[in-house]
Amino acid sequence: MKTVKVLSFAMVVVGCLATGRSLFAHHGDAAYSAEVMELKGAVVTAYSWMNPHSLIKVRGADAKGQTREWTLEMGSTPSMELLGFSRSTMKPGDVIDVWLYPTKNGTPVARMNKIRFADGTQLVDMDPTEPRPARADYKE
Repeated sequence: MKTVKVLSFAMVVVGCLATGRSLFAHHGDAAYSAEVMELKGAVVTAYSWMNPHSLIKVRGADAKGQTREWTLEMGSTPSMELLGFSRSTMKPGDVIDVWLYPTKNGTPVARMNKIRFADGTQLVDMDPTEPRPARADYKE
């Protein structure tokens, strides 16, 4: 009887470890273009300070003059705090210039690269001292 309990417990532990492994997985940046796109004078429509990724929604015109609402993904709140972002970094109505890596499939979703605020302050989504191969803008 004791052996059955131990075996049952072991199976539960192994099952939890096997199914829980995916909880530690994370996606890469393969969906995003390697080419940076700039939106000048974009208007912030929403700013969500949350995990696993903070989001910025902006309405802005691309180089061809097409205006769209973009959803920009940033890093986690702890990593973004290290780069100068906070819950109150921006609010709806703020006008910013933003550099982004758009999705390859053309949807208005992107990985945020850099923001310039009206006062000239700039914030980036990655530590500039990070090794180049790990950076989103790395090209071989």
